[in-house]
Amino acid sequence: MFSSNHYIEDVNDIPPRWIFENYLDLNVPLNGNRVRIKSLFNPADKTPSMFIYYNRDCNCYKFKCFSTGKGGGAVDLMMHIWNVDFKQTCDKIIKDYSDYLKDGKSPEKQTFDLVTWVPGSFEHRKWTTADAKYWSQFNIGSDLLEEHGVYPLKSYKMFKYNSDDTIVDSFEICGNHIYGFYDTKGNLCKIYQPYKKERKFIKITDYLQGSDQLKANKYLVIASSLKDIMTIKSLGFRVDVVAPHSENTLISSEIMKTYKKLYKAVVSVLDSDQAGINAMKEYEEAYGVPFCYLPLEKDISDIVKHHGKDVALRELSPKLDRAIEKYLQKN
Repeated sequence: MFSSNHYIEDVNDIPPRWIFENYLDLNVPLNGNRVRIKSLFNPADKTPSMFIYYNRDCNCYKFKCFSTGKGGGAVDLMMHIWNVDFKQTCDKIIKDYSDYLKDGKSPEKQTFDLVTWVPGSFEHRKWTTADAKYWSQFNIGSDLLEEHGVYPLKSYKMFKYNSDDTIVDSFEICGNHIYGFYDTKGNLCKIYQPYKKERKFIKITDYLQGSDQLKANKYLVIASSLKDIMTIKSLGFRVDVVAPHSENTLISSEIMKTYKKLYKAVVSVLDSDQAGINAMKEYEEAYGVPFCYLPLEKDISDIVKHHGKDVALRELSPKLDRAIEKYLQKN
């Protein structure tokens, strides 16, 4: 006879840890630890960017995929994976968990047949006065653009692949303000479309922006974007500047250890929105890196754009000095 102890009515009665452990092939049990895996939503994810972590506020496990921005609880994850609504997801989890309680058999771990769009087939074009107008508002000129491998694109194609790398569809994107960010080897790392609300950035490869342009200055600044890197340099600060491909992705501990040995001080100057503030606090907590908070605009580039170079200097210079002094006192 089926025991009432095996009957579950509410998905909230099921431990999130059980959901993560029994549907995903984590290889390790969740005992308050944090597990890092390759993104389940981004097949191009070479450096694992998805975390299953214990959240003390809710006393349960959650997930965060820094490659795609997806995050939430265990049920949210399975909704994304199964591509079904909340009720269908809950019904399946409840049934599987009830069966597990009854006979001890875990559900079969899933393999995911993901279909993804990948950019390719890029066509370049010449610089125009419209390009100059866009970049000059951030005090960024042609020398900085060339130094950091920023070039205009006439168009690019997006190809749709299934799990066996077969192309199943494609389309072409054209526009007046499309830019490619290249590394020093000539590899396209990111596409930047400043006037698009969706897919403003298209990441192609993992690349720490600015890392190829380091000049052995005394201090290192962690910024939010390549645009901010170039703006900070344009203001005349004698610092090296790097930026991960997203504020949601921290620079790895291995790279940070190297930077802290190479530089007299390391500080961050990220966006003044909540995501940027959270990232700056995380850098400080994880690596002892102080930050500069610039609430006048969202970022240093917008301060230059809306208030001019002199105001940007007055905003950043004293805060940068204080952050460097704070770092020196602690290290």
